[in-house]
Amino acid sequence: MFRQYVIPYLVVGVSGLLVACSTMKDTGPDDYLNKARELIQAEEYQSAKQYIDSVRILFPKAYDKIREGIAIMREVDFSEQQRTLAYCDSLLKVRQNELPTASKQFVFQKDPQYESIGHYIPKTQLTENNYGRTYLQAKVDERGRLVLTSYYAGNKVINHTKIRASVKGGLFAESTAVPEDGALNYTFKDGGRQYEIVRFTNKTENGLINFILMHLEAPITIELVGKQKGSYQLTNQDKQALKATTNLSAILTDINRLLNEIRLSQAKLDYLYTKQHGVAFDDSLQ
Repeated sequence: MFRQYVIPYLVVGVSGLLVACSTMKDTGPDDYLNKARELIQAEEYQSAKQYIDSVRILFPKAYDKIREGIAIMREVDFSEQQRTLAYCDSLLKVRQNELPTASKQFVFQKDPQYESIGHYIPKTQLTENNYGRTYLQAKVDERGRLVLTSYYAGNKVINHTKIRASVKGGLFAESTAVPEDGALNYTFKDGGRQYEIVRFTNKTENGLINFILMHLEAPITIELVGKQKGSYQLTNQDKQALKATTNLSAILTDINRLLNEIRLSQAKLDYLYTKQHGVAFDDSLQ
């Protein structure tokens, strides 16, 4: 019984292999390269690359055709970079057009003497207008990096190094601890009151920002965690400032990412153009 089932399958398998080999004998490297050119015109670049690679694999001694394939591969790379450049340029214009409206609620601050990168700060959260208030300030730099700063002003010393946001029902998010460093994170006294400043970046806010954004309609309690504890209710004004800052951060991040991708694509295009028109066919076949 075993032979009766196996032998027919073996015959079919061998027949299929013979047909495949016969078909390959009738197909030369020019057919693969011409197909690759058709796929380039159709903007099916990955498929075109496969046909070009097949020439090297199936016809390892067809050196002229392999060289020709290398030149066509450069055409593929060049077309891909052109497409990437066009896409990034189109999306960049969209995000740049969104920037003026998104930044209307902010003040841009930069001290050229000490800072190489400026920050956008919500008008409602400018430090000079909130001195003596305990609150969370959101700001974003020109590259889109968001910083959340905890300002505390009170009569007792808390020495807080992290903050926790919570809502009714026990849900909460808590930052990681940021120790005092005397530079960006520090404490001082003024007029008999204690002032504490702790800054949280994307590496230390630990999901706190997303938690607040998910519960904008609910009362949110901010707890200062340190040697002692203190808490307060996050105001609607500060919630909206964080929401606007997050939106501006996304726009600025996209703009900077797209500018970098455009520079990289342009550099690749310049390189490929030089190879195509300067040292074409000067490639190793190894």
